[in-house]
Amino acid sequence: MKIKVIPAMVLSVVAMPIVAVIVLTARGSFKVNELKIYGEVPEFQLTDRSGKSITLDSLKGKVWVGNFIFTACTSQCPLITMEAKKISKALLFKDRFQMVSVTIDPMTDTPERLAEYAKKWEADPFKWYFLTGPYADVKKWIQEGLKVPSEVEGVDLTHSPKLVLVDHMARIRGYYDAEDSRQMSALLKDAKTLIKKAF
Repeated sequence: MKIKVIPAMVLSVVAMPIVAVIVLTARGSFKVNELKIYGEVPEFQLTDRSGKSITLDSLKGKVWVGNFIFTACTSQCPLITMEAKKISKALLFKDRFQMVSVTIDPMTDTPERLAEYAKKWEADPFKWYFLTGPYADVKKWIQEGLKVPSEVEGVDLTHSPKLVLVDHMARIRGYYDAEDSRQMSALLKDAKTLIKKAF
């Protein structure tokens, strides 16, 4: 009876992937980093550019990204809106995604003015809310609800370059700087991950 000897080359070809998986597992390469939870978004009621009332219930079951702008801004806001547009465009066909821009100058930014601003940026009216409301409500929601520092010495409410990622259970999952391209890439990746979990 002849015993077949498996050539060393065949053994190495079979063994290499197994060894590679063991090494990568030991290094934690397959470990999925769970996003932190920074708190829950409280109830709110603001007005969209269309004049429609938007509440937390309007975003129920959706992953969304919040950002802060005002229409007269010519410094950070164009960059923030441009980055928000990139994210919104990349996730345009995701049913469970919404972009939410909140004005920090609600006394000037009426729904009509926000509608003009949104049209200029070609923002999809079904996928991108532009919100305004009473000053005190806007301030409270940004600072206490979304936990975004937006007050500096001498200025009661100022915008932040941060974009806020919120999951389908209204939990804040991350803050990302619009001025950092790597963070914007991370935001898109994290949003996609949360959208998959929303089903």
